[in-house]
Amino acid sequence: MVFITISKYKYIFITIALCCIILLIINQQKSISHSDIPIKGKICIIIDDFGNSENDLHRNFLTLPNDITISIIPGESYSEDISYMAYKYGFEIMVHMPMEAYDEKANFLNSYLLTSNLDYNQVYDKLENAFLEIPHALGINNHQGSKATENVQLMKNVARSLKSMDKYFIDSYTSPNSKGFITMRQNGVKTDVRQIFLDNIDHPDSIKKNLDKLVELSHSMDIAIAIGHVKENTYQVLDKEIPILKKKGYQFLRASEIVK
Repeated sequence: MVFITISKYKYIFITIALCCIILLIINQQKSISHSDIPIKGKICIIIDDFGNSENDLHRNFLTLPNDITISIIPGESYSEDISYMAYKYGFEIMVHMPMEAYDEKANFLNSYLLTSNLDYNQVYDKLENAFLEIPHALGINNHQGSKATENVQLMKNVARSLKSMDKYFIDSYTSPNSKGFITMRQNGVKTDVRQIFLDNIDHPDSIKKNLDKLVELSHSMDIAIAIGHVKENTYQVLDKEIPILKKKGYQFLRASEIVK
């Protein structure tokens, strides 16, 4: 009788031990499959041109993973609504600040447009009002701005304003002669610069090709930065590819996490 009791307890002990070992192996596998996957590259994607509509396409972008950054043009009909909606869903928000372009047709009527003839106080007031309209925004990037970003004095005025507001600047790099990034650095504003436009050609194959280029850049750079726009093809490509890239070990970061 004693022998049977000892054997019974021995069997229970062995069973419990085996269960513990199995659970330990499963947990280790889960840990390896998620937290311990080596980071292959770091990517930041900013989506521009929100604010002029609140249609299904705009709302679809807000179903993407919220570690992309949403950039909203101030002064548009739906700027405030989209801002609050994006914030509600946990997205980081930027002001997509209208800036003067060489192409006069691109300088659409917008009370926030930053032009080369503005003084510091005028620049400050426009930026301040933009942040009042989009209160959750943490920084700005330039909308258009091929002419504005080449103007050193204007960029100094932007830098001084952003510094006093504790906001960052992403140079959309719409001109190869842009002084935006370097001027921000010289004035202590957290900043970085765009490397890839995803959808300068609005076709799925081209967008996918540019996304692949971004991924390749992330292998050789600390962070690879792309800008896309509120376009159906851009949404479809990102909706499909972002989960795949994450499973492969690519980390997506918000703009505030990569500026320095």
